[in-house]
Amino acid sequence: MKTPVIDEAKLPEVKKLIRDADSLMTEKDCENDDIYKKELEALQARLREITGNAQINIRNFRRYDAAVSLETAARDALMSPPEKEELTDQQIKEIVVNILEHEEAEMGWWLNYLKVNTGLVNLTDYIFYPDLVGIDREASLEQIADRIIEDMKKI
Repeated sequence: MKTPVIDEAKLPEVKKLIRDADSLMTEKDCENDDIYKKELEALQARLREITGNAQINIRNFRRYDAAVSLETAARDALMSPPEKEELTDQQIKEIVVNILEHEEAEMGWWLNYLKVNTGLVNLTDYIFYPDLVGIDREASLEQIADRIIEDMKKI
């Protein structure tokens, strides 16, 4: 089972790239002005290079601060996207039971990891809004994990 890994040495540069890109996209017309479009493309290329993620899109970090801190955004950028693996029911249960113990970026990665590996697109509802998926709002994480495993097997 993969776990998220963050190269702490790259964190300062990724934070600067995200901050610079956000500022550029907020203050300039990066869609229509060729000079700013190229500047944003250079930031995009560097972000992909430093993260090793050819799919990462720097435009997704526009106004990142409306949702998360710069630290969280940068940590999220440095984590490779989750991949599909063959997980046992016990591994899924372990992830669910411990999900709230992670920092925000890592928690987001684990939620995406569970989505990828369970096929449940509304996975966050199970954990944060269990009543939306027919689970008692006061259910324990163990009960939620059992329901995730049960529903995953129906797909």
